[in-house]
Amino acid sequence: MTYRQLWVIVPMVLLLYLSGCSVLQGDGDDFFYDPSQSIPTVDGFDFPVGDRDGQGWGITGYGFLDWSSSSNSWHPGEDWNIPGAGNGDQGEPVYAIAHGKVIFSGWNSALGNVILLQHKTLDGNFIWSQYAHLDRLDVSKGELVQRRQQIGTVGRGPNNRYSAHLHFEIRKHNLAANAWPRTNGVPWDKGKVLKYWLNPSEFIKQNRPQ
Repeated sequence: MTYRQLWVIVPMVLLLYLSGCSVLQGDGDDFFYDPSQSIPTVDGFDFPVGDRDGQGWGITGYGFLDWSSSSNSWHPGEDWNIPGAGNGDQGEPVYAIAHGKVIFSGWNSALGNVILLQHKTLDGNFIWSQYAHLDRLDVSKGELVQRRQQIGTVGRGPNNRYSAHLHFEIRKHNLAANAWPRTNGVPWDKGKVLKYWLNPSEFIKQNRPQ
């Protein structure tokens, strides 16, 4: 490297250093970067299937805090389906309930294809919405999404284990995508579940777009 090249490179590196930028690249998250800053503030919440009001769909499976005999625990979400459709709603669109950021988009053995979104509320707090048993994933981790943007389609869970439906949750905390209210197979009591999960339909009804 010549002296002339050094006179060009050194000032550039110094300028980057003083400006707080870095020429180093990692896994996408800078050391001082707060990922929550990139999450848009919501303008209200809609339902995840059907039209904005969830018309044409219903909670035909387990509801929030119903006792699930299949999982031996309190059900932390809602199972949405077109009443009487059987598997006829497989492949139907699933929508983001609000502006947010994709925290997880992938597969796990318990729930099949799952999408987890983080949302920034008007008061500056955060909640998380989870969409499980999906047939198709239309978004990837790190993407920003808008309210009513299609993010996937209704499926039947891992290895088509269930009848077609959307398993939908709203969480108060950033839990793992496959989180479930049990510890070593022992179900949590309802009070503990309510510390981590919200009633999805009630929350949406109370926080509709203006």
